Amino acid sequence: MTKILAISDVHGEENENLYTYLNNNDIDLVLILGDITDFGPLDFVGPFIEKVADCGVDVIAIPGNCDPKGICNAINDVSFCLHNNIIAYGDAILFGYGGSNETPFNTPGEIQDNKIYGDVYELLANYDYVYNEEVPKVKILVTHAPPYNTEADKVENGEHVGSAGILKSIHEFEPQINLCGHIHEARSLSKIGITTDVANPGMLKDNGAVLVDIKDGANYEISLVSLDE
Repeated sequence: MTKILAISDVHGEENENLYTYLNNNDIDLVLILGDITDFGPLDFVGPFIEKVADCGVDVIAIPGNCDPKGICNAINDVSFCLHNNIIAYGDAILFGYGGSNETPFNTPGEIQDNKIYGDVYELLANYDYVYNEEVPKVKILVTHAPPYNTEADKVENGEHVGSAGILKSIHEFEPQINLCGHIHEARSLSKIGITTDVANPGMLKDNGAVLVDIKDGANYEISLVSLDE
């Protein structure tokens, strides 16, 4: 059994409800889905991750588009940066990719969508090297940017602004879960096809989180949770 709590878009603001939730619930791993800072400073990253870890959980993070250069080093100083990496954790295989497709705001962590597609394709293709059919695992794609044309990438006016590259990779490799952030108002749990649950917890300050409860092998439940309840 493995319990994972995903949060996103911290933007340099702590939320005491997160620590209360972690201390009151049996969580193994906290995934931070990017935008830990609001264009810096990087010295927020270490103390924040350490404070989360002090609640008795492991912490893995990816950068967001609003995190400055050096963010992966800041994460790795105290934890593990999953950007462009694969890691096995409990009953899950985690594939990580931070940053976002291009936005109108010229933020530091933007990446051309065709590069996102190529990189995420390579990540998911490498699953064959870590797969063991005798030990079923839940494949979780951990991205900052949401896949295009989903509930997770819809801005306030209804426009879809997510990554077509991530969407294409999901269609091709069908991971069971995509955890993503980036679009603050798009807190949602939806599905791509019949195979992939897509979950955006929204901003941390709004008390949103996603709980992935892996029961046995590849059997899991996924839900949106409120940290203040």
